[in-house]
Amino acid sequence: MEGVDDLIGIEFFFRRTELLITFLVILLGLAFGNLKIKGVGFGASGVLIIAMAFGYFYQFDPIDILADLGIVLFLLSVGLEAGPSFFRSFKKHGKRFIGNVLVLLAVSGVTTVAIIVLASIPVGVGLGLFAGSFTSSPALVSALQFSPEEEVIFGYGVAYPFGLISVILFISIATRLLRRSMLEEVAARSSLHTGVFKVTDEQIDGQALRNIPLLRNKDVVVSGILRDLSVRTASGSTALFVGDVVKLEGTHDAVEAAGAELGEPIHDDFEQESELDTRNIVVENISVVNRTINDLGIRLRYNVSITRIIRSDVEFVARDDQVIEYGDVVVAVGTAYQLDQLELFLGHEHHTVQPRVDIASLAATLFLAFAIGGVVIPIPQLGPFSLGLAGGALISGLIFGHFGRIGNFIGRFPRNATSVLKELGLALFFVQIGFETGQSFVESLDIQALHYAFYAVLIAIVPMAASFLFGHYVLRISVSECFGVVCGGMTFTPGLNVIAETDASERPIVAYSSVYPVALILVIGLVQLMYLAVITLAG
Repeated sequence: MEGVDDLIGIEFFFRRTELLITFLVILLGLAFGNLKIKGVGFGASGVLIIAMAFGYFYQFDPIDILADLGIVLFLLSVGLEAGPSFFRSFKKHGKRFIGNVLVLLAVSGVTTVAIIVLASIPVGVGLGLFAGSFTSSPALVSALQFSPEEEVIFGYGVAYPFGLISVILFISIATRLLRRSMLEEVAARSSLHTGVFKVTDEQIDGQALRNIPLLRNKDVVVSGILRDLSVRTASGSTALFVGDVVKLEGTHDAVEAAGAELGEPIHDDFEQESELDTRNIVVENISVVNRTINDLGIRLRYNVSITRIIRSDVEFVARDDQVIEYGDVVVAVGTAYQLDQLELFLGHEHHTVQPRVDIASLAATLFLAFAIGGVVIPIPQLGPFSLGLAGGALISGLIFGHFGRIGNFIGRFPRNATSVLKELGLALFFVQIGFETGQSFVESLDIQALHYAFYAVLIAIVPMAASFLFGHYVLRISVSECFGVVCGGMTFTPGLNVIAETDASERPIVAYSSVYPVALILVIGLVQLMYLAVITLAG
C-alpha cells in the first residue's frame, strides 16, 4: 500500500455564520408557510414558527440590526402600497365601507381591552392575542414596539391558528345561512355574459360597428375580432366583414340576441395573438377617477380593451360599468402605440410606476423613515415621545406612496418589487424575534393557554358579527359586500374564496379592496390606542 501512504490529506472546514442560519430559517419558513389546506396556510408566519423552533432547540442569538431593518422595510412597503388610496378611501367610501370597517376595529379594540382588564391578562399577551386573532403581521410589529417580546409572541402564537379558523368558520357558516339573500342580490344585478360568434350576415359586410343597429345596444360590446388568424381590438370605426369571428360582452339576453343576428355561435374562444401587447397601467390622473370605463370611452378613443383591474392585490374582471379608482392597476390589451397613449391618459408619464426599483428613491424613503423615527418630542408630564422606527417607516411610506413623487424621487415602485421588500423585511424580523422567544414560548405553555385560545376566538368573532349587523341593517350594505368588508377589515384574503362560492361577482372584491389599505394602517394605530387604554385603566 505504498501509493496510499503517498496521498496528501485534505481537510474541509465549514463556517457557520449568523446570516447563513438566518436565510436557512427563512427558506424553511417560507416553504412551511406555503403549505395550504383548502387554500389556507400560515404564509409569512411560517418563518416565525420555524424560527421559534430553531430558537428553542439551538438557542441562536438574534441580530438586532436585522430586526430593525426588517421592521423598516416591512412597514415602509406597507405605507408605499397603501399610500395611493389610503387618504382617498375616506372621502369616497367614508359613509359606507369605511364606516363599516371602523365599527369592526372599534368593537375589536373595546373587546380586547375589556378582556385584558377583566381577565387580568398581561398587556403584552393581550395585544398578541389581538394580532393573532386578526392574523395581522402589522399589528404584531406594532405591539412589539412597546410590550415585552415574550408576552406578545406568546399571545400571537396561541391566537393565530384560532383566529384563522374563526374567520373561516364565521364566513363559511354565515354565507350558508344567508345564501338565499346573497343569491337574490346576485339575481337582481345584471351580470356580464361573453359569447363568440362567426359573422355570416352579408347585409353588415364592410359596415363600421357604430353603424350596425344591433351593436349600438348599450348592453353589448365587441371586445375582440379574429380576422386572418390574428386578433384585434374593436372601436366604433372598426369595419366588420363576413367570416370575422367576434367576441361579444354584455348582458346575457343582449349578447345572445346580437349574436343570433350576426351569425352562428362558436364554442371555442380565441386567444390574443402576438401583435397585441398586454400592459399594466396605474391610474393616477385625477380627472378619470370615480368614472366608469364606459364613461371614459376608452375603447372608442384608444381602440384598446381593458380586461382586468387589480386593486389592493386583488384582481377582478373589468366591466364597462366598473368605476375606476385612484391607484388601480388596469390591465389593457392593444398595440404598443395605443397602450402608450392610454398610459398617458390614465396616468402621467412622470408619475407612472417605475419599470424597476429606483435605488436613489428607495434610499430617500429609508432616510426619511429613519429621520422621522429619530425625532424626540418632549411632552410635559409624559416625558419624551418618539414615533420610533416603526412609526417613521410607516409615515415615510404613506407620504411617498400618496404623492407618488417628491422632487426627483419616485414613491411608486412595481408591485412585485414592493411585495418582495415587504416579505423580506417581515421575514428578517420574524427570524430574529423567533430566535429570541422560542424558548420562552414553549416554557409558557400551560392550562392558561386554553383560556387565551377562548379569548382569541371572542376577539375574532365578536367584531365580525358586529360589523356585519351594523353594515347590513344600519348602513344597508348588501350581504356579499358586508362579507367583503369583514375580510378586508381582518386583512384576510382567503375569505374571498368562500364568498365567491355564492357570489362570484366583483362586488365583494371591490368592498374588500376599498377597506383593506385603510384597515392595514388603522390596525397599527389601534394597537397603540389599546395599549394606552389598558395602561390608563390599570393606573
